[in-house]
Amino acid sequence: MTIGLRIPGACGKELSLADFAAWCKGEGFGSIDLGSADAERVKTVKDAGLFVGTVDLPGTGGLLSPEEDERKKAVEAGVAAVNAMADAGCTRAFCVFFPRNGAQSRRESFENWKASFPTVADEAKKRGVRIAVEGWPGPNNSALGVTPETLRAMFEVVSHDSFGINYDPSHLVRVGVDYRRFLDEFIGRVVHAHGKDTALDAEGLYRYGNVSPTFDGTPGFGDGHWRYSIPGEGSVDWSHVLARLHRGGFDGTVAIELEDFRYNGSVEGEKRGLSRARQHLAQFI
Repeated sequence: MTIGLRIPGACGKELSLADFAAWCKGEGFGSIDLGSADAERVKTVKDAGLFVGTVDLPGTGGLLSPEEDERKKAVEAGVAAVNAMADAGCTRAFCVFFPRNGAQSRRESFENWKASFPTVADEAKKRGVRIAVEGWPGPNNSALGVTPETLRAMFEVVSHDSFGINYDPSHLVRVGVDYRRFLDEFIGRVVHAHGKDTALDAEGLYRYGNVSPTFDGTPGFGDGHWRYSIPGEGSVDWSHVLARLHRGGFDGTVAIELEDFRYNGSVEGEKRGLSRARQHLAQFI
């Protein structure tokens, strides 16, 4: 098992990939997730002695569209991206399934997804690429693949293991799903994992419930009673998570996704947050 990362905002904007990759290598990270299988960026990561953890799969919102032409274009984009990843030697793709129309029901999104995504998944199987869906709920909980209910339905449609999950317990804590039980159920489908946590605020839950505040402000990367945090500073027991991943045969990457307002926003802060997160996870690997 390797500790990697997604590139946070300030580091991505203010540092060259070569400089950032060199810092990652020196800090003990093993991989970097990329937004695309751009040949030059892939080479830069590899030249630094790292490997590419995942590459983002584009067009996933279009796969959920009620418009057949839009779904067709999204399928073509997804297939092309899978082939570009395979040609570049990248074997894992990352995605979320969030509709472009946030008011669209999950049931409608699922029916549209069922008509489109299997073509992309079959191409991935052919090319040796595994696709990992992350259960990001989105701003209004309209995404697919967030809960066991929708994941079970999705895995009935695409049963081969080229389609799996990006295990990110922070989202499960946020929506109230037991992250331990979830991992037990879907351990065989874990393609990639995110090292991100969620801190809960009991007073905030009392004051606002599970809806957003009416008058008060909210923290970055959070809402009234929760906020994302680095591993070790939230609710997740990472010793349990990493041991369960190991027992389940997972030998991939846990990529730190830095979404913690205390660290994001500057290169110095982001490097500090990434290092603290890696140090916490490294205790258990």
